[in-house]
Amino acid sequence: MARVRMRWVIGGVVGLCLAAVLLFLGLVAAALLPQADGLRRAVTERALTRLWGEPVTVSGAVTLEIWPRPVLSVSGVESRGSDGAAARVAQVVVGLPDYGDLFAGRLFYRLAVDEARLDVPMDGGEDATSGSLLESPIHVLSLLPHLEIRHTLIRLFDAKGWTFELKVEDLSSRLEGTRTALVADAALNGTPVRLAFSFDLEAQPDEGLRPYGAQILFSVPGAGDPFSCRLDVRAPTARFDHGLAMELAADAGSLAQVLVLAGLAPSVEGTGTLRARLDAEPDRLAVRDLRLTLKLADGEQVQVQGAVGDLPTLQGVDVKAVATLDASAASAVSLRDIAVTRLSGAFRSGPDGLMLEDTLIETNAFDQSFREIGPLFVHAVERDSAGRVAFKGISIQAGPLAHPVIRLTGDVRDVLRFEGVNLAGSVDLPVASLLALPPADGARLGRLVGRMALSEAGSGLSLDAFSARIEGSDLLRASVDLSLHDLAASDSALGGRMETRLDIPNYAAFAAVFGVQVAFQGPLRFEGSVSGTEDVLALEGRTDIGRTQIVGAFTSRAKPDGRLLVAGTVTAPQLFVDELASLARAQPQGARRPVALAGAKPPDGGSQIDLMATTDADITLSADRLEGSGAGAKGLQARMVLNAGALRVDPLRINFVGGAVSAVLASEGAHVLRLKGAGEGFPMAALMGPDAAIKISGTLRLAFDLTARTDGDDPLATLGGTLTARVGRGRIGTGLLDLAGMGIVGGLFTSSVYRGDSELRCAKVPLVFEKGVARTNPMLVVITENIQALGRGTIDLPRNRIDLLVVPRPLNSLFGETGHSFTVKGALAAPSIALASGGADLKGRVGCDN
Repeated sequence: MARVRMRWVIGGVVGLCLAAVLLFLGLVAAALLPQADGLRRAVTERALTRLWGEPVTVSGAVTLEIWPRPVLSVSGVESRGSDGAAARVAQVVVGLPDYGDLFAGRLFYRLAVDEARLDVPMDGGEDATSGSLLESPIHVLSLLPHLEIRHTLIRLFDAKGWTFELKVEDLSSRLEGTRTALVADAALNGTPVRLAFSFDLEAQPDEGLRPYGAQILFSVPGAGDPFSCRLDVRAPTARFDHGLAMELAADAGSLAQVLVLAGLAPSVEGTGTLRARLDAEPDRLAVRDLRLTLKLADGEQVQVQGAVGDLPTLQGVDVKAVATLDASAASAVSLRDIAVTRLSGAFRSGPDGLMLEDTLIETNAFDQSFREIGPLFVHAVERDSAGRVAFKGISIQAGPLAHPVIRLTGDVRDVLRFEGVNLAGSVDLPVASLLALPPADGARLGRLVGRMALSEAGSGLSLDAFSARIEGSDLLRASVDLSLHDLAASDSALGGRMETRLDIPNYAAFAAVFGVQVAFQGPLRFEGSVSGTEDVLALEGRTDIGRTQIVGAFTSRAKPDGRLLVAGTVTAPQLFVDELASLARAQPQGARRPVALAGAKPPDGGSQIDLMATTDADITLSADRLEGSGAGAKGLQARMVLNAGALRVDPLRINFVGGAVSAVLASEGAHVLRLKGAGEGFPMAALMGPDAAIKISGTLRLAFDLTARTDGDDPLATLGGTLTARVGRGRIGTGLLDLAGMGIVGGLFTSSVYRGDSELRCAKVPLVFEKGVARTNPMLVVITENIQALGRGTIDLPRNRIDLLVVPRPLNSLFGETGHSFTVKGALAAPSIALASGGADLKGRVGCDN
């Protein structure tokens, strides 16, 4: 029985040995015999498919060495995926674990790759095999502590033109304790770079919920440290495929170099720093504590801070951005000097999309704020073969979704250079909100409705076309049509053109909306056009103010020194002075409502723009007649010259009801005008008009030297200087002045009292103005054939008041008792006359020529 058992044991041992020998012989046959080539290729293709994540084919030789450890050499490896993933490898060598490690379950492999090209879609991987290189690179690398890659091109791409080519000349990995470390010399998009990548193979218990760590270092070698980037990663598992917490730190000594690395045209130069924390899940990438600072070579600075809930979908955005463009820009003194100095705003996710909120555009002339713009959409961000980044399918709107006030759509072909801008859309907003008026006050102003088109102009936007009109208003009708074909080309035959129309049927009702009371209730209309190029413009237009028609024709061109020269003519068949005066004299009605563009704010100290100081002009003015002041004036001629901020109107001549005024109007300083001249030959009868309560004849002469400020609400309230009026021989159509001087008894023996008519020998009214108030200096004089009347007092032009005391005396008793003194008080147009006492010091012989 024992002998039988021994025979079975011996037989089993022999059988096992025979099986081992047969297995070994099978392996040798599979490794060495040409007849096993198909088997080797099939097994290899299956293994490489598992490793890569897409189907792999082998067209070259497959050899297997089995001693002292298994080594697989494969040539002619190729793979093509459905989403564009592809791999072509000239030689792959896979070293399996030593037999002892293999039987012990320690599965660490060696891999060597030479002469390869790997095309990897950045938006692929969803269909890759679980655990493959395409699906989980770090997991595969953790099984390859010994990796060598040489002469290999890795190309990352997507369907929108983004391409990154990493050419690896020498990459190797090694074990460093419980970590795998990879180092490589490579070139990214043609720029030499250094890569270092290390990650934990075993958990680090002290790190809490994320015991596995990884570190990626990326730098560009060379002087000045043009670019370096470090990414520290913590993960809950060794696969690094979910729950990642990352810290990113990047420093760029050359932004142009960074753009080249990204495969973009190097259109911007400067330096930058980036700090951020990232939280990554398979379906989400969140950014927090974002801090980006860019300092451009031209002096601009950009700062971005905030967080993004999901970067790929731009959900949960809360990012503040500030761009300082020209902090040293001097205050603008002309429209051409206006420059944007600073931009700031906040991008935030709203229920309808990405919003731009609390935007502030600061210039060296004014600040403009916008409370909210959005939602903002960009359908695609694409890159072309020249490295230009384009925004395609831009959509911008402001206001309610159901009724937006502004809506723009279009593209930007080159975002970094801000070229190829093509935006067009519509505008539909209340005029009251545009002018920052309360809706209840400005509801009658209607809405501005139209369309516009924008393109780039330097570093900003240019309005190429704008067509709009006022709708829904009973106070005004207006329209504007702007078309700029090629305003930048001074020799363009097309140029640009703008046509404008304005019709206000009742100016008093229109002004009341702004809290201003105006006596003028007539219509105000304007129709005009501007055409030409950037260097030469032609302006033509007509303005109707009541019955007054004013026609202007101007040309504007740039002088060699950069200043503008405006030349032209202004003509009017008739100027109705009374209507123009009632239009100019506006009185606040309650609290005056400030009028400005919504969100606009002048700089501290006020605007420094001075059109007079930056524009030269030579304009001829003429009017056939002046009407509405009691009698017509024929022949108004003037020439206005503006040179380097100095205004001079010379000559200024008005032929008025038989008389003429000759004067010179000139500026004195920035805000003071001085009018100096004389007038003569004016018949008093014509000046007083046929409806005057008292008929006066004689000839009026004037001499004046007056100043007024132009920077106040009412220039009349700043009037200063002197004015002297003299009247020669004539008649006064009443005897009451003689009666007041002669007294009751004397008047009984004075013929002029009976006739109701006095002979006027002369009159003189010398006035000194201060802040719009005229005072007699020293006194007014009226001399008839019987009496001399002296007076003193004030004429308050801003308040439309007169306050005079008149003291008449007989010519034969100029130092004796006064006659009946009286006062003239009240509104200038209808004063009250009353007897008064006093004025004993107003005596003596006073002529009209001293």
